[in-house]
Amino acid sequence: MQKQSDRQEAFISFRCKSCGQEIEAHLEMAGTATECPACGNPIQVPLTSEPGTLWGAETKSAAVNDKKSADAMKGRTIRIELSDDF
Repeated sequence: MQKQSDRQEAFISFRCKSCGQEIEAHLEMAGTATECPACGNPIQVPLTSEPGTLWGAETKSAAVNDKKSADAMKGRTIRIELSDDF
């Protein structure tokens, strides 16, 4: 089983600027352009995770300290998969 600390190194999480959907992308996609899987608008995968998202730094209002909270966040996050030609 993969530890969360290992997974944190492999993914970036952020929100779509158009619709607010939380998105998870492979670290290899950092800095690339794609489209939001929820609304279809263009997005840029950031270089680091946004605070308050699944893999981002904790914020005072949205701390993820236990497995139950982390699992709930995963349920609302859409993952972008790497294409075969990436």
